[in-house]
Amino acid sequence: MNDRDPSLPEPFAIALARLRAALADVANGDVAAIKALYAHDDDATSFYGWGGYEKGWDEVSRRWDWAATQFGGGTVAHDNVTTVVGADLAFMTDIETFVVIRPGASEPTRWSNRVTHVFRLRDGRWRLLHRHANRLETRYEPASREGG
Repeated sequence: MNDRDPSLPEPFAIALARLRAALADVANGDVAAIKALYAHDDDATSFYGWGGYEKGWDEVSRRWDWAATQFGGGTVAHDNVTTVVGADLAFMTDIETFVVIRPGASEPTRWSNRVTHVFRLRDGRWRLLHRHANRLETRYEPASREGG
């Protein structure tokens, strides 16, 4: 809630700061903060960079638990592309760059994702409703990827 007036909705900037801090924790194998930020609802979804998708908080939560095992320490940087905040929905697009130690590796791995986060205002707090992340690639002609 807003410290000045608890009846006012939380400013989106607070949710953004919580998201950034939570993703820094994810890079270090700790998913508690990102799971706390997420909407624990049946319509929560995730499209993570390693394929597949999840719908519903139980599936999303299990996928975050799995993701925690993929990071052994590191950092994540964010380059915001756009942010749009409405009355009760908001979205943002970022380029995220991770530099992390992966399980079994001795040297850090670096990659960038293009990411979309969708938030919903619920009970005065912005909750993460959806995360879509996939590797940032250079542009290419479709035929070069379709084999023809």
